[in-house]
Amino acid sequence: VPIWIGDYVLGSYGTGAVMAVPAHDERDFEFAAKYGLEMKWVVEPKKGELSNDEAFTSPGVATNSGEFDGMTTAKCKKAVTKKLKSLSKGGPKITYKLRDWTFSRQRYWGEPIPIYFPVDFADGVEHGDVDPKEGGCD
Repeated sequence: VPIWIGDYVLGSYGTGAVMAVPAHDERDFEFAAKYGLEMKWVVEPKKGELSNDEAFTSPGVATNSGEFDGMTTAKCKKAVTKKLKSLSKGGPKITYKLRDWTFSRQRYWGEPIPIYFPVDFADGVEHGDVDPKEGGCD
């Protein structure tokens, strides 16, 4: 089994595995083209011609996919998942990754959303005249 190593592989992504589908991933396509690796298209456009000069990354129709040939991308995903589940070799799984820096940074510094705590001042005391931390409020 030939093993190729690319500098764009993210070990922290999912399980760290890379699918290596050069016909349908731009980075994999560039890597395969550079090293003369074989590419096999398994999705083709619903309409129009398939270009062998670039990766096809849009939804389309399954091809070179055995019993799943002719299915749209969405139907094919469901059919493959259903078959894997029936064979006890996989199944659907939902995972979430929080990618928004505003919330993900709370891991290090705490939640960045400001919190307002209302302060009641004694009658006749102006807000700017007293420091609530010094005991000038109720």
